[in-house]
Amino acid sequence: MELIEEIKELKKYKEDNDLTIAELARKIEADDTTVGRWLKGEVKPSFYSLHKVRRFLSDTKTLKELKTLETFSDEVNRDHIQTESDINYLKQRISVLSDIEDLDTLVTELNITTKLGNLMRDAHNTPF
Repeated sequence: MELIEEIKELKKYKEDNDLTIAELARKIEADDTTVGRWLKGEVKPSFYSLHKVRRFLSDTKTLKELKTLETFSDEVNRDHIQTESDINYLKQRISVLSDIEDLDTLVTELNITTKLGNLMRDAHNTPF
């Protein structure tokens, strides 16, 4: 008997997650012997059991999508934190550059004061 699509997906989920039949059966709230027979293709699930399998598969897909979104969200948060850090660094650098511009003014004033001091010295050393 060929497996129906939902049971193929269930079997793939079991293999991908390295589950025993008993573990898988607990997850879908079904009898492990029955689940084992579904996976072997010996019997098809009843309408109610098929509904539970579909609901389980839908929930696992939704959970997987949410984990993908969480991963994306984590990446966005890391990028946001890094961007804030970069902005703070740039603000510090701009502040330092502003201080340097203030120093330029002080250096200019110091040069003028030095020239005036030299003129005064030369004036005092010159005989009248």
